[in-house]
Amino acid sequence: MKLLSALSLVPLVAAAPAAEVSPRGLEVPNSVVPSSVRVRGISLLGSGCPAGSADVQIDATKTLIEVTFSEYIVETGPGTRAADWRKNCKLTLNLEFDEGFQFATLATDMSGFAQIPTGSRGICTNTFDFTGATGSSQYALALPGPREGPFTLHADPDVVSWSPCGGTTAIMNMNTQCNISPTQNPALIAVDRISGKVTVNISVQWQKC
Repeated sequence: MKLLSALSLVPLVAAAPAAEVSPRGLEVPNSVVPSSVRVRGISLLGSGCPAGSADVQIDATKTLIEVTFSEYIVETGPGTRAADWRKNCKLTLNLEFDEGFQFATLATDMSGFAQIPTGSRGICTNTFDFTGATGSSQYALALPGPREGPFTLHADPDVVSWSPCGGTTAIMNMNTQCNISPTQNPALIAVDRISGKVTVNISVQWQKC
């Protein structure tokens, strides 16, 4: 598990009155946002995010979280092992913000590189929940063959889960996992060859409790 040092974010200007598109392409819905948000701590654990290979950033609007992985590689075919066929990373993000707010994850974009032949299928699943709250949001992203090249996949949850009210902190848990089947065919889900990363962009909405 890797614990990253806490970081402070610059104050946010007033929210725009209409929905807008973030610099990374996710639509950001109307929302009232806290005047300050601070990341108190981040932990990362899993085969897809060995120490030093993952990074978390929050954009200036506080409505987009970007998680990048530089060693997230899923591979099947001759010479591969069970550990290669599936990768996962559990991220725990501890946020501190103004009292009287809560937030939810609304959508995800996942991008990387895929080489999936006919007859094979890749799937990535991102699951979000909040410590102390019931329910979770799950996003399934399918990569059926044949395809080869960069990909960006968008998904919305069936159920939106909100962080608990009544405090100034919330712990968001994200578990991302990808696998390919069948395992005997050569196939790959990996970092993009240009950016060198697998990226998960998470659209976030705030509201007053």
